[in-house]
Amino acid sequence: MKPIIIILSLTILLGSCYEPYNINVDSNQLVLVVNGMITNESTSYKILLNYAAPFNSGSTGIPVFNAMVYVTDNLGNNYSFSSAGNGLYMSDPSQFTGQPGNTYKLHIKTSDGAEYESGSQKLFPEAHPDKIYSEFDNKEVLNKSNGLYVLSHGGNILVDIVNHSDTLPRFRFTSNLVTQYYYAVCQPFQPCILYYCWQTDNANSNINLTGGEYSLSSASINAHNVCFVEDNLLYYGLVYMAGYQGEGLPYTAIPTQYYRSMDVINRILYLQQYTLNKETYEYYKKMSLQLQSEGKLFDPIAAQLIGNIKSVADPNIKVFGFFEASSVSRTAYKIDFRNLTDNQPSVTEIGLILPPEPNGCEVDNKPPFWIN
Repeated sequence: MKPIIIILSLTILLGSCYEPYNINVDSNQLVLVVNGMITNESTSYKILLNYAAPFNSGSTGIPVFNAMVYVTDNLGNNYSFSSAGNGLYMSDPSQFTGQPGNTYKLHIKTSDGAEYESGSQKLFPEAHPDKIYSEFDNKEVLNKSNGLYVLSHGGNILVDIVNHSDTLPRFRFTSNLVTQYYYAVCQPFQPCILYYCWQTDNANSNINLTGGEYSLSSASINAHNVCFVEDNLLYYGLVYMAGYQGEGLPYTAIPTQYYRSMDVINRILYLQQYTLNKETYEYYKKMSLQLQSEGKLFDPIAAQLIGNIKSVADPNIKVFGFFEASSVSRTAYKIDFRNLTDNQPSVTEIGLILPPEPNGCEVDNKPPFWIN
């Protein structure tokens, strides 16, 4: 997630009179930008530190080197992050895994002696969809072959979640769709070469949050739309060629620069469900409202998106970014438009086996995550 800094100069025009609203910005001021998240997963957590570049510099940011970065919890533990270069700091998964129920705070001390810290972030327990299903629909989607928006037939992927706790059900969803396609290349008097290929697409580029209208007495979240999946027999897939590695060795798949329509074999939806605390939910909600603005009269006014990082010495010093503590659950589903369930697309949970890379292909060999 990258910080969003939007400054709006608003000119109100009433008849022939107007009054400009000016904001003074010191373009030479170094402003720290922080991005980081911890979860309940046993993995290396990442904290990215940059100084925001001046507006007209053409740079994306200046990495923060030689900083001291660590996270503390409410039990008095201290977890250090080591530099991985270019402003990235990473934790040791053998030493630190987020524990639901604990609260965490990020601490940063830069090489010039400046100190920063986040607000306390409570890590709630992970949650899973209680039911996932699909309903046919038509939506405008971007056509990869010509770059135009077209009306496409497909299915909305919907989830129901029962509220098992006394906290508000605040969730964020991300989803990736892996399309499997297969083709064979046959030469005279030689065995055919079989290609088992796949490509990954972001199934929903928007910030997908459950609604904020639920109360403590609410029993569940029903029919929350996490993404839309197209029902197409053909997929505009990358073409690969077989690379010879030597006698007795298997062929390797080498990507070309060409795409063509391929028969779709299967679609796998990988769904991530994040359980958010109130502060994190509000941050994503504000970000979502900013991104959805369309220049209409009653759109939310664009403004600086304030995070939860502050200077220890002076709270008035500008700092951007957010430190998040959110549990995550990951599930995988086969989306089937041919074998229907109650006359709707079939959604079947499968084992969580990830592709070795987002886009790839194997020659004469089905990869472990392949669905027959």
